[in-house]
Amino acid sequence: MYADPRLAGSWTDLIDRLDRQASLARWARLEPALAPLAQPQELTALLARGAPPQRADDLLGALVRLAAADGHDDNDAVLLLLHLLSDGALALAARLTDLPGDVLVQVVAQLTVQIRAFPWRRRQRAFAANLLMDTKTALMHELRPHWVRRHPNAGEVLVDPTDRRGGALLERPNVQDTGDELELLEVLVWAERSGVVAAEDVALLMAVERSRQDGGPAQLRVAAAWGINERTLRRRRDRTLTALRTARGSYLATCG
Repeated sequence: MYADPRLAGSWTDLIDRLDRQASLARWARLEPALAPLAQPQELTALLARGAPPQRADDLLGALVRLAAADGHDDNDAVLLLLHLLSDGALALAARLTDLPGDVLVQVVAQLTVQIRAFPWRRRQRAFAANLLMDTKTALMHELRPHWVRRHPNAGEVLVDPTDRRGGALLERPNVQDTGDELELLEVLVWAERSGVVAAEDVALLMAVERSRQDGGPAQLRVAAAWGINERTLRRRRDRTLTALRTARGSYLATCG
């Protein structure tokens, strides 16, 4: 949770208010995924690193729908989400220290916008990862529209920028494992929460995949935006992919 109450209000005051107003019971009538919870503070354990990822994603999805402007439009749900996503927001701010102004304030403000505008009808999984990536992308467009971080090797082109192997994150599993292809974001969120890969490597791989889907030289754009050369990007990408492939059996056993 944020130490500074100016970012998203006081966590303690928010929990006290939700308890007094019986908000959780009211929310549970709108979002049944919240029904098993007795108190709002239970969410901190259920969303902590190492918690069952599908359960965590279901809870976050319920809160996103409560908070979205075109959902249930609940301001307290927005504040609750801001606090529950504070670790991700703090990590994102730590990676964007070259942006002008108070970076954490800007991250929290933009995260608020993304929560309110999240397209929950179309995007129905990996809520935390999507919100944080959308926040970073929006900040880049707003604060660095015409330039990228300077890096001594930023102009170095060491690999084929049209390499699309990142899109083949996991080959289709055996039929006896699952009948559906694994969704990239779902796997990444599970891997990060389970400690298989680092959160920053998850964010980097997601950035490559999202840029690839937009068309064009994905690795070149992402490497420039992250202030690294393509050799470093490719090495980190391959290391992450190897870890994910190695852990595929564990993923299937947990979430399949």
